This record gives sequence, C-alpha cells and structure tokens, in this order.
Amino acid sequence: MRNNKIYLFLLFLFFYGGSVIAQNQTNSPYSRFGIGDLQSNILSEYAAMGGTSIGSYNPNIINPYNPASYSAFKTNSFIFSTGGMHQTTKMQTTNLEQITNNSSFSHILLGFPLSKKIGASAGLLPFSNIGYAFETDSLKNGIGPVNYEYNGNGGLNVLYVGAAYSLNKNLSVGANANYLFGGLNRNKKVIFTDGETYNTRNTSSISAKGFFYQLGLMYNKDFNEKMHLTFGFSANNNAKISAKRSVLTETYEILSSIYEVVKDTIEDYSISGCEDCNMILPQNLAVGVSLNMDNKWLLMADFSIQDWSEYSMFGESDSLANSMKFSGGLQYTADNMSVNKYWKLIKFRFGGKFQQSYLQLYNTQLNEKSMSFGLGLPLRKTKSEINLSVEVGERGTTNNNLIKEQFLRFQIGLSLSDIWFVKRKYD
Repeated sequence: MRNNKIYLFLLFLFFYGGSVIAQNQTNSPYSRFGIGDLQSNILSEYAAMGGTSIGSYNPNIINPYNPASYSAFKTNSFIFSTGGMHQTTKMQTTNLEQITNNSSFSHILLGFPLSKKIGASAGLLPFSNIGYAFETDSLKNGIGPVNYEYNGNGGLNVLYVGAAYSLNKNLSVGANANYLFGGLNRNKKVIFTDGETYNTRNTSSISAKGFFYQLGLMYNKDFNEKMHLTFGFSANNNAKISAKRSVLTETYEILSSIYEVVKDTIEDYSISGCEDCNMILPQNLAVGVSLNMDNKWLLMADFSIQDWSEYSMFGESDSLANSMKFSGGLQYTADNMSVNKYWKLIKFRFGGKFQQSYLQLYNTQLNEKSMSFGLGLPLRKTKSEINLSVEVGERGTTNNNLIKEQFLRFQIGLSLSDIWFVKRKYD
C-alpha cells in the first residue's frame, strides 16, 4: 500500500508539473528575441559543476542530456528527480538599473532499467522561457511624446521518452524522442500623449508543437581500480516544428487612467498549415569527458555548438548567431563508504562556464560567464540525495546601448532512489 501511494504521488507530480514548469522563469529584455532564454543546467547536480553532463555516466543520477547514460541504471532500481530554482537578476544600462526575482519548479524526471543492458527514462524539462516588460519613448512631429510598452511571456517545454542499450561493458548508445510544445506571447503598445490620437496595441501569439530526436553515445574505460574515464557525445537532428501564429491589432483609448476601451480592430487573423508555418530548430552537437579517480575526485568538461543560422520562425531568421558553450567542473567526496562521519559522504562540487549566446544585437554577440558551487547531501541508509547549487554570473554588456545582466541563481534538487519488483518479507 505504501509503494502504491508513492507511485500515485509521483504520477501526480509528473503531469501537474507541466503547468508549473510552464510559468515564467525569467525576467529579461533579451528573452524578447528568438524563442526566448534557452534553459540548460536545470539539474542542480550538474549546475554546481558548471553545467557539465555529457560525460556523466552515473547509476544514481538521471542524465537527459546524454540518453546513452540510461544504461548505467542498476537492476531493479528506480529514480525520481525533481527540483526548483530561484534567480535574482540585476539589469544595468549606462544610467539605469533594476533588480528582479523569479522562482519556479525546474524539472520532473523518472529513470529505471528495463533489463541488465537496457535503461529508460522519461521526463519534463523547460526548453526556453520568455518574460520581459519595458518601456521606451520618442518624439513625433505634430503629435509630441509617444510611449512604447513591450511585454512578453510564455515558453517552450520538452516532454521526452528515451532508452539506452549497453553494447558491451565499454560502449553504450541511446536516444530520446522529444516532444516540444508551448506558446510564445509578445505584446506591444503605442501610447500617444496628445489626448487626440487613439493608442494602438498589438498581440502576437505563437504556439508550437512537434518532435525532435536526440542521440547519445558513451565510451567507458577502466585504467585500473582507481581510475575510470568516460567519453560522451550527444546530438539532436535539425527539426521542423509546426507552429501557429495569431495576431490581433486594435486601436483604443484610456478612460480614467485605468480602463482601455477598444475603438477599432485593425487586423485579427491566424496562420497555420502553410509552407512556412513552422519553426526550424537547428542541430546541436556536444561532447564531454569525465575522469573518476580513487572514488574521491571527479573531473568533468563539456563543449557544445549549435548552428542558429539554420533557425527560422515563419520563414524569418531573427538574425541569430551560432552559439558555443564550454564548461568544466570538479567534485570531491572524502569517503563515500564512511559509516561514522557524515561529512565524508558529502559531495563538494565546483565549476565554471563560458558561453556565446545565440543573440547578436548591434553587431555584438552576447557572452555569458559564471562560476558555481554546490553540495550533494546523501540521505542516510539510502541512495537518495538532496542537491544544492549556487551560480554567480553575468551576461551582456552596457556598450552599444545594450544591457548587462548580473545574476545569482539558487537551485535545489531531490533525487529519490528506490528498488522495484522486490518482494518484501515484512510490511
């Protein structure tokens, strides 16, 4: 009865989590472009190590970033992983600054073996997020000051199912079938201050849904009992995701400084099913390596590239640039077999990341760099673990009328491990 209640609770979290993850997880003017802020490193285990994951082959951690890792799951094991995050961001221009805060759930993942050589996983992950609100103004001849208000929300999520097969003791292959879905909403208002001209507001909503696929490969090599090396490779296909766009443009006037009264509808239409009614998601390639020494030290490094020149939305490219990311991390565990001293079981993690984002504005490609650290806190007499991470970094610049973002990101994850299909002698 106890296990049945646990499984029902996990299923509830899995399906309910979709609406929770879909909530805004960002507040950045840069999320206005492309498909928003791309989400990565959402598992605190990896975020604490700079976001490295491609070479991670761990039987106690679900690694959706390289599906070949699922073959590491032990027989009869079952892993459930979820978590949350909070980010405080300071946005700066040459003469203004603002601080924002955002909190949300981060992920829901399941992992389990199907046989001694086959492992499987399913989960729900954020893919991108849109969240911004800002104003500008200008002067128009004969009208006077005109205010412009921009705001947006929404994002894309990934629901995936994957499996891995161990070809031999050294080599594993795997694949994920990813269902991408969500909505991208952008709004613009033009507000005239002369008191005579009607204001204008435009709402553009894009809903997208479709499949893309991810392949993974892992090679493990034991040099001796104290040194273990893993190479990882992951790639997704260049995918065409179907999309629908709805546009509504209206003129309106403001009454009593509160109410917006519509005066006329300029355009109201939807586009779907046409030749260009889709989003082209470009291919991503990633390689990673990990080195485990003496069951105490774990060194990891990743490198990935994505060709965003191939991206388009309804035939428009949005002038995105190719992205690149390099990350590295270190984990230290004093004694993972310690019985009397709990601190020796704690995993101490450190990492760093440098990334060229896909955003290129005013001939300037935005870079992001960060440092991170965290802890893996095991739960006694189980393989379950609470994971904490803190990441400090910045993105962008104040040059060329751009915005610099400095962020502090906290993440917490819970990884629950249990044993399936083993009869209990006592209940």
